[in-house]
Amino acid sequence: MTELHRAARALTLVPGQPPIIDAAILVRNETIIEVGTYADLSRTFSGRTVDHHDATLVPALINAHCHLELSHLEGQTINGTGFVPWVEHLLSLPLMDPDPETVREACRKMKRSGTAMVGDIATRFPETMAGILQETGLFFVSFAEAIGEQIPDSTIPGGHYELGRHSAAGHSLYTTHTKLLQAAKQETTARNLPFSLHLSEHEDELNIMLGNQSDFLDMLQSRGRLLDFNPPGKRPVQHANDLGLLDKQTLAIHCVQLDEADIQILAKTGATVCLCPRSNRFIGVGRAPWEKLHQANIPLCLGTDSIASNHDLNLWNEALYLKQHWQGRLELEDILKMMAPNPARILGEDRLGTIEPGKAARFAKVPQDVLEAFR
Repeated sequence: MTELHRAARALTLVPGQPPIIDAAILVRNETIIEVGTYADLSRTFSGRTVDHHDATLVPALINAHCHLELSHLEGQTINGTGFVPWVEHLLSLPLMDPDPETVREACRKMKRSGTAMVGDIATRFPETMAGILQETGLFFVSFAEAIGEQIPDSTIPGGHYELGRHSAAGHSLYTTHTKLLQAAKQETTARNLPFSLHLSEHEDELNIMLGNQSDFLDMLQSRGRLLDFNPPGKRPVQHANDLGLLDKQTLAIHCVQLDEADIQILAKTGATVCLCPRSNRFIGVGRAPWEKLHQANIPLCLGTDSIASNHDLNLWNEALYLKQHWQGRLELEDILKMMAPNPARILGEDRLGTIEPGKAARFAKVPQDVLEAFR
C-alpha cells in the first residue's frame, strides 16, 4: 500500500536538514520511500493522501527506559518521600505478579502518545514482556535484568522477534554480583547488543559504594540481602568504569548523583545516559545534572521509568518537565534527539530515529503545548 503523508511541517532530525514546510512523506508498505515538500511529491502521486493538517511531524518517539512488568501497580505507590520509603512500600505490593492486560494497555497508551519503541527492563519475565511488545506493535529491546549472584549459562534469553530483541541489564552495582555484571556486559558486547545499568540513582547508592552508613543497606541486610557486601570505596561511576561496564554500548540510567569526575568518565567512555526526570522527582532522589551532561556532549536519552515511579508513560510530559526545569536554553531539536536518534542508536534500532528513505514509517506529532513551550 502506498500513501502520501502531508503536514504543515516536518522535523526529520537528519543531521544538517532544516525543517520542511508543507512537508510530504511517501510511504510504501510501512517504509518511507521519499521525503520532501508536498508541491514536489504530489506532482507524480495519485494514490491516497493522509493529511495531518497543521501538525509538526517528527520521528516516532523511543522510551529508552521502562519497567512494564510493574504496569499493574499504577496509582498504588507513594511518592516524594525518598528512595528507602518508596522501595519499602513497593516491596509490600505484589511486585512480581504482572498482569498481561495492564501491560498491553500501557503499550497502547505509549503508542497513542507517539512512542514506537521501548527499552524495557524485565526482572523475571523477559520472554512474556517481549511477546506482548511484539503483539502490540512496539519496537523494543527487552533487557533481562541480572540481579543477585548466580551466573547463568547465558544472561540473554533466546527468541526471535520481528520488532525487537533481547539483551541483558545489570540491576545495580550493589544488588548484582560483580562477576554477574561483567558476564552480562561481556555477553552483550560479544553479540553487539546494548547493556543497561541503573547507575548513581540516589544518595544511598553512593553511600553504599563508599562504605558510609546507609539506611537502604540496613534495610536490605535486615531482609537477608548483601550480608557479605564489601564496599569498593569508590563512587559508582568510577567503580562501573573500573569493572569495564562503561563504553559506547552502555546505557547508564538515572545518573543523579554525579560529580565533575563522574561526568568526565562518562564522556570519555562514550556511554549514553538515560534521564528519567519525573521518576527522580516522584521518588524524591533529586535530579541529574542535565545541563552539565549536555555541555559535556554525552549522548542523552529520555525514559519514563515505570508507572510505579511516575504518573504516566508519556514522553512528551517528560520533555515538558525537562524544558520547564532546565537552567539555560534548551532547543526543541535538542530534546527530540533525546527521544529519537539518540535512543535509536544506543538501542541498535536502525529502522527508527529519523524521517528519511528506508526508515519505518512511524511518526509522532508534536503536541501544541510542547511547541509553545519551545517558542
